[in-house]
Amino acid sequence: GAEEIRVYAMGNPVPSVAAFTFGPLAASNMASTRIRLARTQEVVAVARMPDGSFIKDMKTVKVTIGGCGG
Repeated sequence: GAEEIRVYAMGNPVPSVAAFTFGPLAASNMASTRIRLARTQEVVAVARMPDGSFIKDMKTVKVTIGGCGG
């Protein structure tokens, strides 16, 4: 499991939107959050692993008027 996870919304005025740190007493290495996006954009998650390596994943999140859409 990751020691830390950071979430970035690359199209927002302030890209850093969330940071989660997991210590040795953490029950699980899961986190959840809700964020507001300025427009359709890439959301990036970067995880720091115990061995010092990093894992990154990116997804395009579609933003629609009124917050609804497919």
